[in-house]
Amino acid sequence: MDNLIQYTMAPPPNKSGAGAEGGEGGGSGAGLMSLMPLVLIFILFYVLFILPQRKQQKKHKETLGLLKKGDEVVTSGGMFGTIVGFNERENTLYLKMAENVKIEIQRSSISGLRQTNTPEQKK
Repeated sequence: MDNLIQYTMAPPPNKSGAGAEGGEGGGSGAGLMSLMPLVLIFILFYVLFILPQRKQQKKHKETLGLLKKGDEVVTSGGMFGTIVGFNERENTLYLKMAENVKIEIQRSSISGLRQTNTPEQKK
């Protein structure tokens, strides 16, 4: 009966076979696996947010580089105008807003070319 009490109170045997001297042997693999969800979240974040943003920035920069006189543009403030001149030294351009109304703005404040709605496009 004493053997039964000692057996139930004793700690379970170590099944890894490492013994008392090598108890930390399998910990590195488990640590790497615990980082896996974090790595997957970062990859998902990169694909869903960073790549499309870079593509959009590249397209906008290309559009700004191709601007020429006579282009109808919209500014980041929502104003429409026609390009009448450039000041390359200060990286600005001149917009004609209305008759006898011209303004100078920075090239980077152009959000894009103006989308005109013609009757053919409305169909």
